[in-house]
Amino acid sequence: MHATALPSRLSSALAVETAATAVARRACQLLRGLLDADGAAITLETSAPYRVTLHASDQRADALEDLQDVLGEGPCMDAFESGQVVAAPLREEAQERWPFFAPAAAEIIGPDGLVWAIPMCSAGQVVGSVTLYRTRPGSPGLPVPDAQLVADAAAAALADDPSAYEAVTAPTGEDCWSSRAVIHQAAGMLAAHSVGSTEAALGWLRGYAFGSGRHLAEVARDVVGRTLPPAQLRSGPLAG
Repeated sequence: MHATALPSRLSSALAVETAATAVARRACQLLRGLLDADGAAITLETSAPYRVTLHASDQRADALEDLQDVLGEGPCMDAFESGQVVAAPLREEAQERWPFFAPAAAEIIGPDGLVWAIPMCSAGQVVGSVTLYRTRPGSPGLPVPDAQLVADAAAAALADDPSAYEAVTAPTGEDCWSSRAVIHQAAGMLAAHSVGSTEAALGWLRGYAFGSGRHLAEVARDVVGRTLPPAQLRSGPLAG
């Protein structure tokens, strides 16, 4: 697609629905098609502990986002921090760049897969990132400047919807962001109980989730529901 055709397609694609999750879903669909990707996810406030995934196109995209959340590394976080598009085939430089994420991601999408992330910029500030994956090798189907244009258009659409940012602290509901809210709640409970800091508490949660092969939000719900005591986190799968 020629770059001059992108603005009109973006407007029609993103204006169909206005809810934050709907805009994120439409943006993921558009980027998947333009970049010849198999799946995509949009995450706001990518730096922990305030990250919130608005939409993941499928289970593998969701698993990749959770993996980055658990491990604290990956293309989504690098794109957010650098403001640059980040891409790496899992067989090559990704192994050195993300020593924990790359092999775990290869189990999800295969060793020949490609994972890349595009920062989402609004008013000159990076507000999140789009993570995409492909199970086969090859280059993205759209030049980097055009892909950045799409991501920024999505960011602008989300910026016009306050619910997208209220999602970070939403206390209830079954939406993607409610799982992030319970993670923050569990970290706060652990910090108040014995850990001393939210960052240390998040480290406990991530370590237990990774060692047990469970979703980070599931572990957090057990902590909030008091079925997983802090002492068990200490002596969990990665202890010793």
